[in-house]
Amino acid sequence: MLAAVSGCSHPHSDAKSESRHTVVVVRPQRGDIVRSITLPGDLVGLYQSTLYAKVTGYLKTISVDKGDWVKEGQVLAVIEVPELQERLARSRADLEVQHLTYQRLEQVWKSDPRLVARQDVDIAQGKYLEAKAGVDELEAMASYTRIVAPFAGVVTGRFVDPGALIKAGGEQASSAPDQGSTHPSGGTSPVLSLAMIDTMRTYVYAPQDAVGSIRRGMPAKLTLQDLPGRSFDGVVTRYSNSLDLGTRTMLTEIDLKNPRHDLYPGMYANVTLELERHRDAIELPESAIGESPDGKYVMVAEGGKLRRQEVTVGINNGKSAEIVSGLSGTEEVATALDPSIVPDEPVNVVQQKSQPDERPNMIAATP
Repeated sequence: MLAAVSGCSHPHSDAKSESRHTVVVVRPQRGDIVRSITLPGDLVGLYQSTLYAKVTGYLKTISVDKGDWVKEGQVLAVIEVPELQERLARSRADLEVQHLTYQRLEQVWKSDPRLVARQDVDIAQGKYLEAKAGVDELEAMASYTRIVAPFAGVVTGRFVDPGALIKAGGEQASSAPDQGSTHPSGGTSPVLSLAMIDTMRTYVYAPQDAVGSIRRGMPAKLTLQDLPGRSFDGVVTRYSNSLDLGTRTMLTEIDLKNPRHDLYPGMYANVTLELERHRDAIELPESAIGESPDGKYVMVAEGGKLRRQEVTVGINNGKSAEIVSGLSGTEEVATALDPSIVPDEPVNVVQQKSQPDERPNMIAATP
C-alpha cells in the first residue's frame, strides 16, 4: 500500500505544477536612455545672398557662372556707367578749383589780413570741403560698378549676361528666380546668387511640447533619403525663443560642417534632436509596466510568486522605460502583465533568453 501511495503522488504533483501560470522574467538593465524627437528639416547655406547692383548701367563683364567657387572680395561683375564717370571727372575738376581758391585766399590773409576778409576765406574753405564731399560721394558710387563677393562660397545662380541693362535697386523678389535662365528684364534685376556651403544651416520647427528641452549645444543627427546609410552629426546652434502663432512651433537651427560638400542648399532631411539623456538609468521593457489609479507598477518574482511593486517611471520611448524609483536593479520582473495572475499566487518563473540585438532601442523617434 505504501508503494502504491508513493507511486500515485508524483502524477498529482506534476499536474499541480502544470496548472500554474508560466511567467517570463527579466532583470532590469542599466545604461543611457534618451528621449528624442524627429522633425523635417530644410538645408540652406550658412550664408546665402542674392547680389543686386547699386547703380544703373549696362553689364560690361561677368567672370563667373553657376557652380563656380569664389573668394571673399573677388570681383564678379563690372557695370558700365559712362555718365557717372563724366560726373566724377567734373567734380574732380571743380574740387581742384575750389582747393586752389581756398589756398590762395588763405595765403593772402596770412600775409596781410587787411587785404582779404576772414569771412571770404571761410567761405572758400566751405566750398572746397563741399566739393570734396561731392567727389567722395561719386567715387563711392563708382565703386559700386564692381560687384564683389561678400564671402567665400559657390555661385548658385546667374541671371544676366553681358550687355544687359542692370537697374539699381535691392528689393527682394517675391519668389526665387529660375536659376536655369536669365532674370526677366522688368523690375530690379539680380545679378548673381551666392551661398557658403562649407558649413550648412538646417531649419527645423520644434513643437510646443518640446521647446522647453531645446538648448544650445544639443546633439542632432540628420539623415537624408537621397543619401541612404549615411548620417550627419551637428548641434543646435540657435533658436528663436518665440513660437509662431500660426503653427505653435519654434524655429531651431542646426549647423553642420560640410567639408566635402555632400550637402546642398534646398535639401530635405530628417532631423533627430536629443531632448533628454539620463545616464546609468534602470531600464525595463515598456510591456512590463502596468498602470492603475494608484500609479504605475511592475510584478516582481520572489520565491515562485509575483509581488506587486509600485514604481516611478521617467523616460518612456515606447520600447523601454526608465525606472526612477521602486527598483534597485537586481529584481526579476515579469516582462508582460497577465490580468489573470493574482499577486502571491504560485507561478512557474522562466528567465527570458537574452539575445544580441534584442535590447530595446534607447532612442525614441517621435514623428
